[in-house]
Amino acid sequence: MFELTEEHKILFSTIEKFAKEKIAPVSNKIDEEDEIPREIYMELRDMGLLGITIPQKYGGSEFDMKTYAGILEIVGKYSGGLALSLEAHNSLGLSHIFEFGNEVQRERFVQKIINSANPVAWGLTEPQAGSDAKNLLTTAKKEGKHYILNGSKIFITHGVLSDYIVIIAKTDNGITSFIVSGDSDGLTKSKIKGKLGMRGTDTAELNLDNVPVPAENMLGKEGDGYRQAMKILDGGRIAIAAISVGIAQAAVDSSLKYMKERSAFNKTLDNFEALQFSISELQTDIEAGRLLVYKAATLKDSGDSYRKTAAMAKYFTSKTAMKAADFAIQVHGGYGYFSEFGINRLLRDAKLLEIGEGTSEIQKLIIFRELTKD
Repeated sequence: MFELTEEHKILFSTIEKFAKEKIAPVSNKIDEEDEIPREIYMELRDMGLLGITIPQKYGGSEFDMKTYAGILEIVGKYSGGLALSLEAHNSLGLSHIFEFGNEVQRERFVQKIINSANPVAWGLTEPQAGSDAKNLLTTAKKEGKHYILNGSKIFITHGVLSDYIVIIAKTDNGITSFIVSGDSDGLTKSKIKGKLGMRGTDTAELNLDNVPVPAENMLGKEGDGYRQAMKILDGGRIAIAAISVGIAQAAVDSSLKYMKERSAFNKTLDNFEALQFSISELQTDIEAGRLLVYKAATLKDSGDSYRKTAAMAKYFTSKTAMKAADFAIQVHGGYGYFSEFGINRLLRDAKLLEIGEGTSEIQKLIIFRELTKD
């Protein structure tokens, strides 16, 4: 079930080569300047990575979830910020439009978004509504052929950059989703600066002041938005878990390399039993996490229930990423503490993985509820 096919190996080898040649040289720059070069997005588009799971009919690559997870793991090893951008675009915004849009909406928006090489944004979180996603204050009132949206969203990935944003708001009949143009009248975008990690993707606060949205831009029916969002988050957790595996693997690989090169007390660090044990434990956790990711992805691809496994994968791998990154800094000592060497970036990036797409605490709640369902 979890073995890689020859097609997987060839594709992943191509992605790895691209990451080494194009992402690795600019990963520190992306982190320092908090911006992903435009040409990177264009190359990602040309490689089919801005529509990874979207059918070819709509301009996508039509890869399965297992392949998508493998791609994110590789990119995550070289740049957490870029991997998060790919995840937010593919798993959240674009996936929401494709999964819950009608055929007219799919044909109108999906291929256009992919071809633009401009990531789409997904607007759920509000200042008072993070884990408590039902506590939305943003409203959408029907007026003739439009809905008028008022409210605010925060921590929205690609919020400034995007041409289109999926906005989730309250209507008379419950929480509802809309495709909102990024240049809509009344929409104000403000970049949020000073992130601890996962830099590169623009993170924004959005204010909606009487923003008119055509009624035909509603995704599904009124009141469907919360159910839609929860399903999108389930898939997003698999992707976040895959990035976590990539960051954890990068931490272990960097540590092992340094341990073979650095000497102390007349022997290289890889001869110290305590460090050997730590590396062995971490690599075991990484392998276990990778299997959880592949299991969740396989369940999703087969149409089986995957909510519990996705939550387990995200919870376990994000914890492993933090543990591995912390170890890497400790092994590198002073070199690990400074940004120049790219080690502390792993720790800063890993922290977001315990928060985004539902905190670790939310994952535990989901796991328990799934275990105790009738």
